[in-house]
Amino acid sequence: MSLLDLSQELLVHILSYLDYRDLRVCRLLNKPIRGLIQNSILLQYSMQLELYGYDDNPSCPLVIADKLRQLKHQENAWSRLDFEKEKSIGIPFNPSSIYDLTDGVLLLGESTSGIQTGADAVRWTRLSRLLAKDNAPPSSLWDRIEVGAHIIDVGLAVDEHDLIVVATDRETDDGKTDFELRLIQLSTGLNHPLAAKPSIALATIPAAPQTLAGQCSVCIEIIGNLLCFLFHYPAGSTNPPAMLEVYNWKTGQCLEIRGLESPTYSTFSFLSPNVIALPNCTENTIELCRIESTSIDTPPKQLRTSCVLQLPELGQGHSIAQVTCRSEPKMTKTTKSAAAFRSSEPFHLRPEDAVVIFNVMTHDSHGFHECLTLIVHSAALLEILDAHPMVPFTTAPPSPLRQPQERTSQCSPTPAESSAMPPTPRLLWAEWGPKICRWLEASFGASRWITTTCGQRYVTVEEDPIDDDQMRSTIVVYDFNPHNVRRLAAQHRRRRRYHRGYRHVDLSEIIPLAALGADAAAGTAHIVPPPMPVGQEGGQPGATLARLDHNSLIPFTDPTTRVIGQIQCETTELMAGYAMQYHIFDEPVRTSLPFAQLSSYKTYAYGAVLLDRNMVIGVKLNDADDIKELVVHAIKRGV
Repeated sequence: MSLLDLSQELLVHILSYLDYRDLRVCRLLNKPIRGLIQNSILLQYSMQLELYGYDDNPSCPLVIADKLRQLKHQENAWSRLDFEKEKSIGIPFNPSSIYDLTDGVLLLGESTSGIQTGADAVRWTRLSRLLAKDNAPPSSLWDRIEVGAHIIDVGLAVDEHDLIVVATDRETDDGKTDFELRLIQLSTGLNHPLAAKPSIALATIPAAPQTLAGQCSVCIEIIGNLLCFLFHYPAGSTNPPAMLEVYNWKTGQCLEIRGLESPTYSTFSFLSPNVIALPNCTENTIELCRIESTSIDTPPKQLRTSCVLQLPELGQGHSIAQVTCRSEPKMTKTTKSAAAFRSSEPFHLRPEDAVVIFNVMTHDSHGFHECLTLIVHSAALLEILDAHPMVPFTTAPPSPLRQPQERTSQCSPTPAESSAMPPTPRLLWAEWGPKICRWLEASFGASRWITTTCGQRYVTVEEDPIDDDQMRSTIVVYDFNPHNVRRLAAQHRRRRRYHRGYRHVDLSEIIPLAALGADAAAGTAHIVPPPMPVGQEGGQPGATLARLDHNSLIPFTDPTTRVIGQIQCETTELMAGYAMQYHIFDEPVRTSLPFAQLSSYKTYAYGAVLLDRNMVIGVKLNDADDIKELVVHAIKRGV
């Protein structure tokens, strides 16, 4: 009995366990297998999901054929920035500087006391709610959460846990300040039912909160059962001045802890459920830290750096003031979603394929400031970490961690690890960065907002030189999905050959005239060849996965949306057009990560743009740089 003697249904089920590359190989076995793969809706959908970086959502009621059709339509719309009609959304309260955007939920801080930092309450809404209700009062679209204390910042785990973690400072009866974390269920505004300790005490400072305003900051991220936060306390109040701590938020148990110097570290981002990227501003590095302790029955351990990635060497007089970082969507340890936020979307972005963004703010001895953006795939950093493991020592004398002066938290560190640590792997920039990264120049206004990536896309605004006097900008989307880069490159090379007359293309055989509209049927429309089905460019199955013929820069303009774009596959040098005395780095910085760049034809009065799932959100600011209006640009999804 041969493989082909099995029923087609059984063969499809067996092949469904293979990834895209293995299915490509199977297509070369013989004609029956190739025909089976090409004609199977399930296998085609599975291949498209992998290429575009999505996971199927089994909770969606759509059949596979409709999911596949919507996936292709959506990705084609992204390649042309083909948006639905934009919708403006006013803010019916006084927003503060706090905000977050994740898993289809937008959160803004609300200021009622007039304190310029933090917030007095938080407001949140589903983006789908904002788009669906046209005539509803604006205030009815936003839920409000109060915690009875001043809010410093928040962290969200919406899709996985329906959880918001709120960092607060509260004045005690004797005039001191208690710093705490509150674990709240977002959908109800009540203490989270899975948290054994809904309030985690961090530290007590012998000063009133009013005297500490603006002197504290916190970065919070939640993945699985892990709650990780980096807390900067007021100068001189604790030793060390900042703490990076890892908790099991369900039990309230501290797992790992590390004292930090300020302002050496400012933010961090999870790359996987147990690895964080921790930028070091003083050393000009990115530290990769592996969280190894998961036991709640042992004292907290010291969080150690597993690998150090050196950034390009800074020029004389230059230093890094701050680095902010983010990766979205976040990696999770579960495939289940919280009931209140269970999505009906047909597919979700795959966190394993996401890029991580590092916004690097620098200054020099003359007082000039610059902002740069570094983009790299999270998976690429994890591969580096796996390729350079630390070799632990089997025996070593213990050494105590430093103790904060005024800390009253239960998470007081105990003797841990060793004084004779194994050497931490350290890689120079030239050894790890040029091939897997892309440096971009950024504006301070745009870099203030960190929720600008989702999956493998990054969005920003660029001032339009024509409308510069009117302070208008274009929306710019960068796509770092290697499949999309190859697909667009093949599509626009084919389009250029068509216009140059190198070969005849019968458009009526590729796409029905009825689908092109009345102008096309009448012969008056400007028609260009549409993209071939994925995996069949150039008449050869799987051609899009092949390497590009040579390094190239391919400019193009979409005739329908008039989007101006380019496919950049060349190695480029950062700040190549600047005189050497203005270069931030002491060495030429060349990076090669391919991308497709798309710039909107229309200009907007946006101070920034945000990105979540399938929409770009324009942010209009008032004179105080606070949000006054949001404009949602939802990508066309098809029927």
